Amino acid sequence: MNAKYALLVVGLVVLLLGCTQQLSTPSEITKYVCADGSVVSSSSSCPTVQSGGSIAQSQPITLETELAVCSDMPEFQSASLEDVCIMGLAGKHENSSLCKKVGSNQRTNCYALIAEISNDAEVCSNAGTQKDQCYDQYARNTKDVSACDKISDINNRDSCYNGLAGTLADPALCNKIRSISQKDSCYWNIASRLGDSSYCNMITNSNQMQNCLSNSGSGQPSGQSTPVRQESYK
Repeated sequence: MNAKYALLVVGLVVLLLGCTQQLSTPSEITKYVCADGSVVSSSSSCPTVQSGGSIAQSQPITLETELAVCSDMPEFQSASLEDVCIMGLAGKHENSSLCKKVGSNQRTNCYALIAEISNDAEVCSNAGTQKDQCYDQYARNTKDVSACDKISDINNRDSCYNGLAGTLADPALCNKIRSISQKDSCYWNIASRLGDSSYCNMITNSNQMQNCLSNSGSGQPSGQSTPVRQESYK
């Protein structure tokens, strides 16, 4: 009986050991959810939180990474969203060199945008053959007459003065215009804008002068257009 009892005890112990191994709890894997929502295996791997409560970037976003986002964007209603994206980055970083990456039809807008953001018309000097258009756009958008002075083409410079003279109601700008036709147009617009016929007398073309004198107090003549010659940029 003792031998049988001993064998029974040994068998029971072996059975219990096997069950214990099968029922043992598997090793747990601890995970942490960081403040930015990321899940890591160690709390030390979470991004550090700055004093203001914002999460510091472990790897700062580079300009190359931002440009990669713009790459291969589609066109929408004949407009390149890639160009729009790059122009946004150029304005964000005030980096005029990025304007070289956009299409030629948007390059003037790009340089003028940065010039306005940085309040520096000299940015337009980087626009190459389109710098006159850039100066003109900057001058009209910011109402800065000094930008008109930087335009090299005489006709385009006169057009810039003419446009700002009407916008600012400043007859002194008409005196800066060298083209007779644009100067006459400038005085016509000033007379109409201010309702002051005395500026009509400064128009050299007699027919336009008489028309101006007849209508300066009532705005734009009916059936007539202001004799302004719009110059196109080359």
